[in-house]
Order: sequence, then structure tokens, then C-alpha cells
Amino acid sequence: MKLRTFCKHTARSGFTLIEMLAVILILSILMAALVTSLAGARDVANEELTQGRITELGIALGTYEGDIGDYPPSHFDAGFSSSGGATNQGIEALVLAIWKAPFDGLGQSDDILGNKDDDAASGQPLLEILDMWNNPIAYFHRSDYGQVHTYLTEDNETGELVENEVVARKHPVTGRWANHQKFQLISAGIDGLFGTADDIGNFKMQEDE
Repeated sequence: MKLRTFCKHTARSGFTLIEMLAVILILSILMAALVTSLAGARDVANEELTQGRITELGIALGTYEGDIGDYPPSHFDAGFSSSGGATNQGIEALVLAIWKAPFDGLGQSDDILGNKDDDAASGQPLLEILDMWNNPIAYFHRSDYGQVHTYLTEDNETGELVENEVVARKHPVTGRWANHQKFQLISAGIDGLFGTADDIGNFKMQEDE
């Protein structure tokens, strides 16, 4: 009688624990890279949209100057009182000027307005024009170049509200005030902090050199 010999082959099925962990690690790295790429693209888009907002606002202020003979002030009169003191007053003074009759915002959308410092005057909120990170855009009439203005913004890294001391900028080549006969508009940029390399303005920045 012949004996048959059977060879048992163990079929391999599934992944080992180490292989599964390796796959998870690779997927995590790819996901992190994707998130970083998307965040970077979003920041670039927000920079371009903020620059566009500043440009459109500058055109509107040109219309205002053509009608009034000067650009809106960037400070309140001495007798003006508000619940927020002098915080964000440059852009708040601008909004008060161009959103009243007959200008009605000069074509600017109400959607760009906010109240970062939550202040008011005579029972009405003192609104600011915001950038794409929901921080107020700083505004300086040429008569306030050299003055220090306080702006309340949100630090985009910590989420904390920060008081910034903001001043008008000088041209990196001539050393004169940028837009010395007009006005300056400045966004704190991605980080939400004024005076850093990512600030955006309606003039040539020092960092552009």
C-alpha cells in the first residue's frame, strides 16, 4: 500500500502588525503634507484677497477725495467719546466717514465690516474694515503719519487678542513716508500681528526689497 505524503502550505493572509503600523504612518505623513499644502494655498489666497480689498478700498477713497477735497480722517475729534477709547480708531473713523450719506460705503460691501474691539459711540457700534483673517485693516491719513495708533487683533497662532502699536511706514528707498500725499492702508497679514514680514499694504513694503 502506497502512502501519500501531504505537504501543508500555510497560506499567508492579511497584514502583520508592523506592516499595518507602517501603512498608518505613511498615510499620516501624506495627510499632514496634504493639510499643510491646503493651508498654504488658503493663506496665499487670503493674501491676494486682502490685497484686492485694500486696492478696492483705495479706489473708493479716491472717489471720496474727489468729492470732499480730502481723504477721510484717521482720528476722532477731541470731543468724540466711545466705549473703546482710541483702539482701532483710524479705520473706525474711515468707516464713519464713507458709510454715511451720501456715500453709503462707496460700493464697499457691508460683509467686510466687523467690530473687533466691540466698542460703540452714541449707542452705535464703531465698525472696522477687516482683512481675510478677520482683523482690522489699519488706516492712516497723511496728517497722522508719525502718530502711534493702537489696533486690537487676534494672534492667529495663539488665538489671543493682542494690542498692537502701529505706525505709518516709510518708503524703503527714499526714506520718506510711503504715499506721503495720500494715505496708508495696512493689514497685519497671516500672523495677525502688525510690524512683521507678512504685513500687506497699499505701498511698497520694506520686506519687498
